Amino acid sequence: MKTRITSVLPLHNLATFSSSNLYIADYPKIINNRGVVLFKQEPNDIKCVYLSNPIQISVCFDGFKDNALPIIIGNHIEQSEQCECVVFPDRCDEMDWVLFVETKYANDITAALNEIRGYPNKAIDQIIATVKYFRDKGIIAQDKKVSAIIAFPILVGDFNSTIFSSDLAEKIFLKYKIRIRGTNSATIISEKRIKLNSD
Repeated sequence: MKTRITSVLPLHNLATFSSSNLYIADYPKIINNRGVVLFKQEPNDIKCVYLSNPIQISVCFDGFKDNALPIIIGNHIEQSEQCECVVFPDRCDEMDWVLFVETKYANDITAALNEIRGYPNKAIDQIIATVKYFRDKGIIAQDKKVSAIIAFPILVGDFNSTIFSSDLAEKIFLKYKIRIRGTNSATIISEKRIKLNSD
């Protein structure tokens, strides 16, 4: 998978980590220009998505910069909608899990469900579009089941049921082969299994 990302998206910077604790943050442009970052230690300046990795599986991380997924149409380039990043085991076996992450830094559940800002539908669309891009470009197989998190790192507690009805999550899985959950954390069980947690 790393080779295919590098071939299709040569400007992407893949990084490898094997820490027992992994933290994904998306820094706003108005604060600094760091973008999407993965840390081995929890930063004190931003809330994160937490990946517990108790057996320290070596994982590969691709944090997407703005306009990271170009689509060439005729003589011009358009940009696909995208989520924040993708994480997957570094060994890149075809049967390994793949996790896509989208973060929204809403301060409360009302803001998290703000239809004017398009939440949470925009987040769902960004995940679906990113997975579609990866499938269309041959980075992952068309029939591969993948996992996805829509995270609200500032919110505490279980907000999955507020975002997804069981019917909606099932429809997304059946139509797009994406196992999606609203959560701020996941646990890496092995190269083949990742658990999307209930916060």
